[in-house]
Amino acid sequence: MSPNLPPRLYRLLRVPGVTPIRTRAATMVLVAVAVTTLALIKVARRHEVVRLGYELSRASESLYRLREDNRRLELELSTLIAPDRIRELASTLGMVPAPADQIREIVAPGASP
Repeated sequence: MSPNLPPRLYRLLRVPGVTPIRTRAATMVLVAVAVTTLALIKVARRHEVVRLGYELSRASESLYRLREDNRRLELELSTLIAPDRIRELASTLGMVPAPADQIREIVAPGASP
């Protein structure tokens, strides 16, 4: 008897000539189970790839929208802080530039002048 195989399995495999129908059926069932398992694993992996593809697509679209928003906000910021615009708003509010003799520099305590 083979030391690596259980006695019953050894007896099933050692039958010379015609294999019993039960053995053939068991072998076919095992092969079918193995093929089905492999197919299910392949389908599950493919499903995961497709799901990750959709997730990547959504993330890319979100990144595109965020970059467009950022570009639009940077343009708006540069428009709002334009010196000509601020000067025009100040003049409509009645503000005038301060004379040079009224400008004083204030040094924070502890800072070197």
